[in-house]
Amino acid sequence: MVKNYLKIVLPTAFILISMISLFNLISAMNGVSVEKHFANENPVIIFTPNETRSDILVFVAHGFAGSASLMKSIALSLAKTGHRTLTFDFLGHGRHSLPYSGDIMTEKGATKLFVRQINDVINFYLKKEGVSQAVIIGHSMASDLIFRTARLNHHIIGTIGISNYTDMIKRDKPSNVLIANGMWEPSLRNKAIDILKSIGIESPQEDVVYGSFQDRSARKITSIENADHVGILYSSKTQMVVNNWINDITGQKLKVAAKNIGIWALLLFFSLFCLFLIFVQNIPKQELKRTNINFNHCIVGNVIASIFTPFLLSFYSIDLLPFTAHNYLLNHLFLYAFLGFLFTKGSIASLPLDNFNLLIFTGLVIFFTLILGGVLDQYVSTFHLSDTRVPIFFLLLIGSIPITFFVQLFYQNCNAGVWKASLSKLFLILSLAFAMFLNFGELFLLGYAILLLLAFWLVFTFLSHLVLRRTGSYLSIALANGVTLSWTLSTALPLYLP
Repeated sequence: MVKNYLKIVLPTAFILISMISLFNLISAMNGVSVEKHFANENPVIIFTPNETRSDILVFVAHGFAGSASLMKSIALSLAKTGHRTLTFDFLGHGRHSLPYSGDIMTEKGATKLFVRQINDVINFYLKKEGVSQAVIIGHSMASDLIFRTARLNHHIIGTIGISNYTDMIKRDKPSNVLIANGMWEPSLRNKAIDILKSIGIESPQEDVVYGSFQDRSARKITSIENADHVGILYSSKTQMVVNNWINDITGQKLKVAAKNIGIWALLLFFSLFCLFLIFVQNIPKQELKRTNINFNHCIVGNVIASIFTPFLLSFYSIDLLPFTAHNYLLNHLFLYAFLGFLFTKGSIASLPLDNFNLLIFTGLVIFFTLILGGVLDQYVSTFHLSDTRVPIFFLLLIGSIPITFFVQLFYQNCNAGVWKASLSKLFLILSLAFAMFLNFGELFLLGYAILLLLAFWLVFTFLSHLVLRRTGSYLSIALANGVTLSWTLSTALPLYLP
């Protein structure tokens, strides 16, 4: 009786949560028009309040490996407060069609390109809108870039670094500096204290304004409660602090609008995730064809693949893509799967390739890339397959499908299948880390690819494995995972040329 009751109550509850979350996310856009433009070749999103109450433009820049989507919460808050606000994607990031190049750790490398790009976007829209003053906000990597830009551009009257680590702040340049770090970022909070000490302020304290807004020398550091490096971007406290600092700069007293769209986006994602879990339990259970690979063969295959893959590719790899990290991943994933199959005794013969189900495959790909992916694309990071990334997606399938076939094989093992699959994932990560160690200068983006793999396994592979246990359709699941993995890597990994 209770079980039948829960079958009705639980899906109803999660449907209501998803609807309420979606309603709040949509209503957060009320009073703001959103337009997508290009400043030369730079993709820009403009948030314009129905009633503009300020005569400045506010520019918001994302951090490394992020995109404009990650800054949406702050941009919306600024626009609803009354400021015309612009976000944009850096070269190689998000929806930008052009790659970036050079070392991000040196002034003459990628940093120079990004600073020039910020200046181009700012000057383009100041001229276009007939505005003479701007405030610029940057997160993480962009916190350094915006301060470099502000020192060169006299139109910038205020600079706000979020999760800030720059050394470019002096006593009188750039103008009106606010540094906001998360409470859970102790190293950056200490760095902020050191910055104020370096410009001659003795025993600096958080939440105290040093200098003057009149001569643009105002300096302040603050911490956002219960916030880490990413959560700080969704915090309503961050929105309040940022908007109030702009009020202090301009001398206006605009009523600050703070919206917690991060919470609603998380609830929407979580409710969709749970609805999928409930749906899977109602799929008629089919027989799962088991494989029989013992631990020794599993370990041997993975150890050989993890060692020889980066070693062989350090001598030769096939160049199918111009972007270093993407091309290497294609080669690495394919070769690892090939060696894994070759040295895992009996694995190829045991592949159950006779049970493909088009409905399962299509449903999983749509749910992963368009539904869950749609939430990620709007509020977390770009998950949209733009024109430039379409060929990358198709070519990455060459590596993504074999590796998902290899890992998925162990999930169907008679004994300890999850442990064997997890072991395979661990060795793959170690292999990628070793490759990054061998050639860090060109393959440093593999570090971010590893994070994407972990997120992919945590969400998409977990859900698809549940479907596998109900349907027994190895081929459908492995293919859907391969397509989703290729989609994830091709959309989220920055485009880089050495």
